[in-house]
Amino acid sequence: MAPTIEDTRFIAALSRHQPALEAFCHAQLGHRQDAQEALQATCVKLWEKSADWDPNTEFLPWAFAVARYTVLSFLRDRMRERLIFDDDVVQAMAEETEAAAEQFEDRREALGSCMQKLQPEQRDLLQEHYITGRSVKELASATGRSESAVKMILLRLREQLSACIERQLRIVP
Repeated sequence: MAPTIEDTRFIAALSRHQPALEAFCHAQLGHRQDAQEALQATCVKLWEKSADWDPNTEFLPWAFAVARYTVLSFLRDRMRERLIFDDDVVQAMAEETEAAAEQFEDRREALGSCMQKLQPEQRDLLQEHYITGRSVKELASATGRSESAVKMILLRLREQLSACIERQLRIVP
């Protein structure tokens, strides 16, 4: 059966906002694997409730509401396993995270722009550490620098990127 226009609009909205939902789940749960499980459960729940979404309204606030309840359910299920925040703390964190996640796409675009302003060797170092997952020790060995020097370079690059992103976000209307 071919997807309906509503299905297509829903899938497009979910695909566009999935990174923000992932960031939301990760901020709520702190662990990548838990966040992935909660994101998957959220996407399933969103699909089940897709008929409830009005395509003439904003998708992300609706999706965040579903994600918030999915995360709370996930946490309740995990309470038997370990000490977890109570619902009030999770609710407060969710509100903060929603605000940050709504800016996720703008921040990601600003990061891309700021990364282009770096020297190629600086971009390579960041990519090797944060994307490829090479340790500071491995990077120090590969670049002929001390581990302390590599840590300091990474710190300065993070600070430089953070300042650049904040400048760019203040410029954007």
